[in-house]
Amino acid sequence: MATLVLTVVGGLVGGPVGAAIGASLGQQVDAAIFKPKGREGPRLADLKVQASTYGQQIPSLFGTMRVAGSVIWATDLIERRSKRGGGKGRPSVTEYSYAVSLAVALSSRPIRAIRRIWADGNLLRGSSGTFQERCTFRWYDGSEDQAADPLIASAVGMASASAFRGLSYVVFEELELANFGNRIPSLTFEVEADAGPVDAGTIGDVLLGEAGRCYGRRVFAGYAASGDRKRDALAPLFEVDAVRLVSDPGGWHLAPAGTGRAPVALAGFREMRRTEMAGDRIERSRAALSSLPGTIRLRHYEPERDYQLGQQASAVAGGGVREERVDLPAVLAAGSARALAQQLAAAAADGRETVVWQADLGALALAVGGTVMLADGSAWRIASRTVRANDVRLELRRHQPFTGDIAPADPGTPVSPPDWADATGMVRVFDLPNLQSPAATAAQLAVVAAGSNDGWRGADCWVVPMPGSEPVPAGTLRPAAALGALAEPLAAGSETMFDLVNAAVVTLVNPAMTLESADDARLLGGANRAMIGSELLQFGVAEALEPGVWRLSRFLRGRAATGAGAHDAGEAFALIDDPAVLMLPDELARAAESGSAIVQWAARNDTSIAEVAVPDAGQALRPPAPVHGRVQPDGSGGVDVIWVRRSRVDTGWRDHIDLPLGESREAWRATLVPAVPGIGPWECPSASLHIDAATMAVLPPGSAIAIRQLGDFAVSAPLILTLI
Repeated sequence: MATLVLTVVGGLVGGPVGAAIGASLGQQVDAAIFKPKGREGPRLADLKVQASTYGQQIPSLFGTMRVAGSVIWATDLIERRSKRGGGKGRPSVTEYSYAVSLAVALSSRPIRAIRRIWADGNLLRGSSGTFQERCTFRWYDGSEDQAADPLIASAVGMASASAFRGLSYVVFEELELANFGNRIPSLTFEVEADAGPVDAGTIGDVLLGEAGRCYGRRVFAGYAASGDRKRDALAPLFEVDAVRLVSDPGGWHLAPAGTGRAPVALAGFREMRRTEMAGDRIERSRAALSSLPGTIRLRHYEPERDYQLGQQASAVAGGGVREERVDLPAVLAAGSARALAQQLAAAAADGRETVVWQADLGALALAVGGTVMLADGSAWRIASRTVRANDVRLELRRHQPFTGDIAPADPGTPVSPPDWADATGMVRVFDLPNLQSPAATAAQLAVVAAGSNDGWRGADCWVVPMPGSEPVPAGTLRPAAALGALAEPLAAGSETMFDLVNAAVVTLVNPAMTLESADDARLLGGANRAMIGSELLQFGVAEALEPGVWRLSRFLRGRAATGAGAHDAGEAFALIDDPAVLMLPDELARAAESGSAIVQWAARNDTSIAEVAVPDAGQALRPPAPVHGRVQPDGSGGVDVIWVRRSRVDTGWRDHIDLPLGESREAWRATLVPAVPGIGPWECPSASLHIDAATMAVLPPGSAIAIRQLGDFAVSAPLILTLI
């Protein structure tokens, strides 16, 4: 259209000459506007971004690659809801969780294995093969006889379900999405398509379907072939490997330039003489140095950085300012990539100088793509040949392979998510004393969990109040700061002073866990509170004996009236001042008071259920035993028994200030030890009791009295006082 318009306009303005000029300009405009769309080969970004576009090309993978793939089937979000609370006039809480099932295509040729899997850049499955989130996973190798996936078949019907034969893909069934913002994460997969590295020859033979036609010089750990044509898929690989079409007596094949036989001297291909003549070289051309790129920048996939994009650059000697970027969808180590970039920079001038050489018919024996040598010792590659009568014209292009030293290469600092080995989880339930105000109305049950390494992601837990009852969701367990067990027995101590004699050796579940020392001021302020079995104590000194093993000393024992008795090796240890500690709601704690309750738990990356028994002590409901008991004669043969009350809502002592009661009423029960028929027990409304002379007269020698506080939910431990 532009040709016609500008021809007419040029003719009107300048006559025939103007019409010719207008036609020439119009042809250039039409060529720019209507030129055909260029074909594109593989792009490095295509392997990084997960897509679900209809018609999206699936690459053919070779070696070992990391690829995002394309979603070929998915369900809607699967919603689950759980309701908890709502008892005794309290509002209920409804929690929602989501999962999804999907299939992702990875390679258009068969694969051997799937190794690591990343979700939003973090490892969803590490080298151990264990998933960090709960799901069911299946994969299909892309064979021609693979069956349809049962989940897809159940969703769309067996008659409509495709087996995707010839296409390797994976299926996630009910992948939990809570840690991904309740959305489908971006997934990438480490795919092993071949047992070892591959070269251009192997890849070319597979794609072209004819063995022995391609030869490669460079080895790659992995390659992703894609493009509109097989030529587009092979072009990046052949470009960096300098692969050319070569002819020899066995036929045409593809091979890297300069491989095979040594350069052949051209002087032997002129009839009746063995020397070169000036007339043999009938044409010679040389492009300007400015036409060469100044820098060759090679982009590739870096295996040392989990297949992230890497790049290496090399300057072209005498080149211009233009930078030429080469995108190679292959896995290449930094050192190999730097060497390849230097070779590409050295070879950038290969096509700059061209010579047309005239030889006799004997030159037909020279292979196109092979190398020859002129009298001056320079090497040239045969780009083409033309036969005219008895002469053969050879088009030669300069061949100067890189022979210098390879500069050192740095792949960059990898920022990779830790690939943890499978962790063993531990869950323990502790019966805590009352540590709050107002006083607890249900047992204070703390569930503490941890794993053997930092890769443990926590667990979901349920409470089963009694055998055969329905499990009740209790919440999600997160890794605690410190959880373990006594490695050696711990002797009994005093509740009224610092225990400077005994020490506890504790083995923590995770060797990376640490404990800290605290001075006396911080201890008296409540620092370093820990449970060993049923005893609440505080430690002032923590010494690391070896990774995961600590020696604790300088104790405050029996805190909150939990007693300072002896402990056997193997009893559980945990820091309780930790946000990761899960306190069971009062409703569940009351349901667990049966004495046969258990806590069930399943790790976030597992479906197997483990159980741990719930203690039935109920320390938070039991008032502390009274202290400072005295038996005073009343002067007439009787005695006055006096004691001091303690409180479960305030375990501290303040001068001249009475402790809060912590119960709805003050009530005491006193009984004789051993019991005497007809005498006692006594119910007391205050912390004192008078026993008259007549009663004392009939008591046998060695009689004692046990005093207990009657709480709203439980009775305290006794205070024993000797009467006689």
